[in-house]
Amino acid sequence: MYRFTFLLLFSMLLSAATAEAQTYKYGHINLGNLLEELPQTAEAEAKLRVVADSLNRKDSLMTAAFQAAYLKLKKEYDEGMLTPIQVQQRQAELEKQRDEIQNFEEEAQRMLEAKRAELLEPIVKRVNDAIQAVAKREGYAMIFDIGSGALLFAIETIDITALVRKELGLQ
Repeated sequence: MYRFTFLLLFSMLLSAATAEAQTYKYGHINLGNLLEELPQTAEAEAKLRVVADSLNRKDSLMTAAFQAAYLKLKKEYDEGMLTPIQVQQRQAELEKQRDEIQNFEEEAQRMLEAKRAELLEPIVKRVNDAIQAVAKREGYAMIFDIGSGALLFAIETIDITALVRKELGLQ
């Protein structure tokens, strides 16, 4: 009887240890909210605002110059001061000016996106390193960003692509 009780307790402990070893912990974080809390993010946003303000001022100057040129053309046309050829030339100049504004705005958007990436990259790296460290230290299998649904951390697992291909009948 003593031996049976011992074996029963030993098997229960062994199955509890096995079950615990196969239990995975999952976690989540709101990465956007966390980034907003960091002082470095506020500093990066302030620097980005300076760049954006500078680009906006240039855009405003270009737009004001275009509007002034348009109003001047309209006034001179309405007063009959221009020949049809002069009107066509001035319209072509306005179209070129409009295209330059549009190109500038597109380039400004690209510049802002590049600057944002440049400023936020070290901050995001620091946060990702912290997520990785906490996840590994605390034994998490996966960490998700609840703001975007992105997987931020996952333990290394076995790639089952070959098994799924076989199931689908692919070579």
